[in-house]
Amino acid sequence: MKLSATVVIFCALSTLTARAADKKAFPGQAGNDNIELTGTLLIDAAEIHDAVGSDLGPGIVVARVKASNKTGDPMRIGPGDFSLLSRKNGDRGDALAPGELAGGSALIVKRDTAARGWAHITNQPGFTGVGGMSKADKPVDEALLAALKSKEMPDQETKPNGSVEGLLYFSMESAKLKLKDLSLTYKGAGGRLSMEFK
Repeated sequence: MKLSATVVIFCALSTLTARAADKKAFPGQAGNDNIELTGTLLIDAAEIHDAVGSDLGPGIVVARVKASNKTGDPMRIGPGDFSLLSRKNGDRGDALAPGELAGGSALIVKRDTAARGWAHITNQPGFTGVGGMSKADKPVDEALLAALKSKEMPDQETKPNGSVEGLLYFSMESAKLKLKDLSLTYKGAGGRLSMEFK
């Protein structure tokens, strides 16, 4: 009698453990009761060129994301809900608008780290600040802008149980990064989620 009760308990625990393991997210997926996300990251220049149709230059990471509304109500989902985090160097970046990549005016802010060096030498507190600013003007590449806009994830209200998908663009030094170093975070109407990659 004790043996059969032990076998039943063991089988029940095994089943519960298997069900709990099923809830673990796969790489490139995240979800909760409100929203389901799937995605891939493109860090190789050739992959980015294939996805966008143009070379975006160094320091750009592209994410191909599909967000599915699992609720019975409309939900707003858009690029502003996503950010990219590097666990290797701590960089964090929000999704860029196509106009930021296609040219035009830009304000360049340089960080002043001289105080940090002084603090290291003297063992005193040191603070960093703005070391300088400059403005860069270049003509807008209209063809690139049109291509980026057409493939970007739209900022829209999804239908109940509907989905939205597209590309997201991030500025992050990707030369030495690997997919396992990056995570895509979502903070929006559907809650907070983090997607890991391998």
